[in-house]
Amino acid sequence: MHVSRLGRIAAVTASLFAVASAPAAPPPLVPGAEHIVIQREAGVWSNFPIIYQLPDETRTLSVQFGARMTASHLEPRSDRMNFVSTDGGRTWTKSPRAEPNPAWATGPSRPGRLVKPDAHAWRYVEASRRAEFEARGIEVRNSPDGRVTYAYGCYVSTSEDGGATWEQREIEVPAKGLIMTYHDPASYLRLDARTILRAVYGKPVANIRHYEVWLLRSEDDGATWNFSTLAADPEKKRSYGETALVQAGNGDLVAMMRTEPSLGSKMWSTRSADRGRTWTKPVETPLLGHPAHLLRLRDGTLLCTYGHRDAPIGIRAAFSHDHGRTWPEDEIVALRADGATVDSGYPISTELADGTLVSVYYLTRDGITGVEATRWLRPHR
Repeated sequence: MHVSRLGRIAAVTASLFAVASAPAAPPPLVPGAEHIVIQREAGVWSNFPIIYQLPDETRTLSVQFGARMTASHLEPRSDRMNFVSTDGGRTWTKSPRAEPNPAWATGPSRPGRLVKPDAHAWRYVEASRRAEFEARGIEVRNSPDGRVTYAYGCYVSTSEDGGATWEQREIEVPAKGLIMTYHDPASYLRLDARTILRAVYGKPVANIRHYEVWLLRSEDDGATWNFSTLAADPEKKRSYGETALVQAGNGDLVAMMRTEPSLGSKMWSTRSADRGRTWTKPVETPLLGHPAHLLRLRDGTLLCTYGHRDAPIGIRAAFSHDHGRTWPEDEIVALRADGATVDSGYPISTELADGTLVSVYYLTRDGITGVEATRWLRPHR
């Protein structure tokens, strides 16, 4: 009798544990989505696309990405590809021009002026110079072409003629082990004619696993810059990496951050109520994947598109109706769920005049890594 009762308790406990540990069902595919291939070529790794909606009469879409010789993210042998669409992303034509991001523009007060802050990211030197950079406390890695590479330093590019010519100068930053950049449409935010923010990330010292997010901020249209910490774990148990920024409808700034380990981790978020001067303590979101792009839709809803690298691999989208404080899990949808390897993701999205959403990303399927787009509509609540 006693053994039987213990057996029933064990069975119930095992059943409850199985239910609790069962993986969540994948979100539904967004209905009516239209998928378009921009470039897929065997033996070429086309990845990391960005998309801009240009301020011309046709609202031309400009997509730019790299076409690499190998799948290594340290690969320097890469061609920059430019495509444009004048029909809302249905068809794409190769273009010789890399269009500047309209968000870089100062505005009517200084027509033609563009300001783009950034981190240098991977810079390549001969292998004989490894010791030189390591002696400066800078992390050095091997490049696929036999050289070595390091990621250090920030700069600002300015143009006074709409991007025809550029002037570049260094931004003074504190000593770090590694400083990396993330996609411009995600991590760049211009608040007005004078205030510009750019999120970068990296390692405070070389050769550790811990990453932090830092913020370049200017209040004089790029003349001077402040370098501050946006998010860092004081216990160094969690890394914060590639970060997307957006201004919510209530004026708050919202940041969505990639966390590590890269597989099985949810993104974390922080916010600022004082235009990026200070940020709240990061909180975990229900969004499993990385990295993110944040877009404020015309009705004020925040859209977060992000890569999902656990099975089923693909691209997902989530929505916030309270200025980025919550992201209801029952509203998450999948744009794609047919990726073959984790080397997929990095979506960037834009909203067309008729409410159609166009998301670009890279996806590995059938042994080819290519850049694709999805035209879709936000599902009704």
